[in-house]
Amino acid sequence: MKSCIFLSLCCVLVISRWASSQEIEDCLTGKAHKGKCVSIANCPSLLRIAQSPVISESDKLKLREHVCGNRKVCCRSPLQVTTTSTTTESYSYDDVEESQPTNQPLLPKENDCGLDTASQRIIGGDITDKEQFRWTVALDYKHPRTGGVKCGGSLINTRYVLTAAHCVFRVQKQDLTLRLGEWDIEQNPDCEEEDEEDCNPEVRIVRVSQILIHPNYKDKTNDIALLRMEQALPDEYTSHILPICMPLSAELMQDAFTNRNVSVVGWGKNEKEIRSRFKMFAELITINNQRCEQALEKPLHDTQMCAQSFTETIRDTCGGDSGGPLQIQIKGTYYLIGIVSHGPPCGKTLLPAVYTRVTSFLDWILQNITD
Repeated sequence: MKSCIFLSLCCVLVISRWASSQEIEDCLTGKAHKGKCVSIANCPSLLRIAQSPVISESDKLKLREHVCGNRKVCCRSPLQVTTTSTTTESYSYDDVEESQPTNQPLLPKENDCGLDTASQRIIGGDITDKEQFRWTVALDYKHPRTGGVKCGGSLINTRYVLTAAHCVFRVQKQDLTLRLGEWDIEQNPDCEEEDEEDCNPEVRIVRVSQILIHPNYKDKTNDIALLRMEQALPDEYTSHILPICMPLSAELMQDAFTNRNVSVVGWGKNEKEIRSRFKMFAELITINNQRCEQALEKPLHDTQMCAQSFTETIRDTCGGDSGGPLQIQIKGTYYLIGIVSHGPPCGKTLLPAVYTRVTSFLDWILQNITD
């Protein structure tokens, strides 16, 4: 009997792309929170749970508590849902707990982010063009012996940089500066082949006003942090500074990004353990977590993802790339899908590296960025 009930509940969670043709009704969740009874396809927070490869007992209970009809769930902040009329209705609540917060407009629109101006595509882990991947940020630490650029980050709007928690754990904000629009960390401004006629504007060096580490960061899990800059950047970005796009659409939030061509960027060490003075990048391919667990011989959380070299050449992220972007290009636009977290020693193996899965933390990011 119990198995039949659970099977019924699972059927409710079949992913449907049908638009609702009925009037959208109010509902209450199992915790008596107000919501709208919609298709689970229109509720990103619950959809991510339903599509997880492994669903925990607590998540199963959560899904049951939100069932409100045939293939419908009680969603506290659904996506825009088209009704039978010509109008489109959107619902949001100030007390959001598991749904998208309302400050999504603080992130740039797709035509204002993720654009690559490089004149050519560089393959195989080499130096980027000086204006390529303009969202990559160098984290510069102040220490007489161990200072310098040790981690990377990604600019996501005019105020915030996203990085790995382990890069800023126990770091004081006054001991950290952000280098935006950086390419060659040994000169400023950046010029190609010492040609003073072909230089970027000066690197923008910015102080940090707040370091916000994920509250559940522990032992390489939830390895994500937000850095708020003391001063906001101008609304109009420059030729060498631009944010990367976040995967905010329903389609991207549902994407596991498995077996996809991606790239990583940073100033990490090369195979000879020498730190690069230039911004480098390497192309990788993502693999599913099960295959990654087998390769690394350790369990992974579903908030993590893996990528590895797809050639016989050893190309992967290295120490200085921690916190940097794992990015995917879709129709000419780059999206941030991962944050470099940890992996095997640089240049020593073809084993995959582990990344923080950005789509698992969109709610946390949106809940914590401010104007």
